[in-house]
Amino acid sequence: TKERIIQAINSANMELKRDLVKDYQLLKFRLGRIPMMVDFIEQGSRDPRLFVNYSKSYFNFVSELEDDLKNILSVSEIKFLELFSNEINNSKRVEESAILRSLLKNNLITIDNLKAEIKKEYGYSVSDATINSCIDNLNFKFVTENQDNKLVTVHDKYKINVLKKEGNQVSWDKAIMKALNNSVFSEFLRDNVIYSIRTFNKLFDKEKFYTGFVLYRKYSRKDVFRILNWESNPLAQNVGGYMISHDKSNCPIFVNYHKDENISSSTKYEDGFINNSEFEWMSKSKRTLNSPDVLAIKNYKNGMRLPLFIKKNNDEGTEFYYMGDVTPDEKSFEQTVMSDDNGKEVSVVKIKFLMNHPVEDSIYNYLTHSNSVD
Repeated sequence: TKERIIQAINSANMELKRDLVKDYQLLKFRLGRIPMMVDFIEQGSRDPRLFVNYSKSYFNFVSELEDDLKNILSVSEIKFLELFSNEINNSKRVEESAILRSLLKNNLITIDNLKAEIKKEYGYSVSDATINSCIDNLNFKFVTENQDNKLVTVHDKYKINVLKKEGNQVSWDKAIMKALNNSVFSEFLRDNVIYSIRTFNKLFDKEKFYTGFVLYRKYSRKDVFRILNWESNPLAQNVGGYMISHDKSNCPIFVNYHKDENISSSTKYEDGFINNSEFEWMSKSKRTLNSPDVLAIKNYKNGMRLPLFIKKNNDEGTEFYYMGDVTPDEKSFEQTVMSDDNGKEVSVVKIKFLMNHPVEDSIYNYLTHSNSVD
C-alpha cells in the first residue's frame, strides 16, 4: 500500500512538472526570451506561484531548463531566493515586498516615506509594530527550520542579515550586497517582488480589508501569525485550533468546518454557524470556565483581537478563509463535556461568537454545505 501511494505521488508530480514545463516553453516561444514571473501574469497564463511551489523558487525551476543559468548563483544566493520566494513575497502581506521594491531602487529608505507610500497606495496606516515585524521577517527571524532536532530561526541557523535599521532609516546589510551585485540574482529577486505586489493589489479590496487581512481571502496559519506580528512562527501542534499571543493582544482561531471521521474524539469540536451573524465554538478539551485561555477570551475588552479563519475541510489544503473578527457573547460561556478516545468525559467550554461582519451568503452556503450524499 505504501509503495502504491508513493507511486501515485510520483506520477502526479511528473504530470505536474510536464504541465509546468509545457506552459513555460509556450510562453518562452511567444516572448522570444526567458519568461519571468510577471510575464505569466501579463500574458494571462497560469499563476507562476506554482513554479515556486514546485521548485522552491522560480529561479530553481528556470535554471533546470536553461543551461545559461546553471552554476551562475552561489549556494547562499539560491537559498536567499528560496527564502524570499516562500517567506516574504507570497502576496499575503505587502509591506515587506514594498520595502524590498524601494530598496532595490534606492539602497536606503526612510520609514516615514514607506508609511506615506502605503497610505497613498492602499489608504491605510501602517503601525510601527508592523514595520518592525516586517524588518524582522526580512531578516528571517520569524520563520524557523530544524537544526539538531530543534526548531531555530533561519536568521540564527544561517547567521544572515538582509536589512539594518538605524533610527528612521532602513538599508541593505553588507551580507546581501554581494548577492545584489549579481545581475541574475537581483533580476529574479526584483521579478519576485513585483509579482508579489501585483498579486496583492489584484486581490486587495479596501472595503474588505481589516488590519492586515482581506475578508474571504485565504491564509495559512504561518501567514496569519506573520501578519499579526508574532515574533516567530509557533509549532503547529502547539496551536491546535487557536493560540493566544504572549501579550494577549490577539488570538487567531482556526476551524476545519467539516472534520474527518478518523480524527481523535477529543478534537471533534462542534463548531459551526448558527446563522450569518453568529458562530458557536468550543475551546480545546480539558478547559473550564477558569482556564487561563478561556478567561483571556472572556476578557477580550482588555484589547484582544479575535480573527476567525475557516476552511471547509482538509481537502482544501492548509489555507483558511478569513471570515472577519469576532466578539464573544459574554453570557454564552458554558462549561460542558465531550468524550475522548477512551469514552471518558473531558471538560470543554462552549462560546457563542458574534461576527463583526455578517458572512456573505455565497461563502456561508459554501462552507456550511457538507457536499455529502445521503
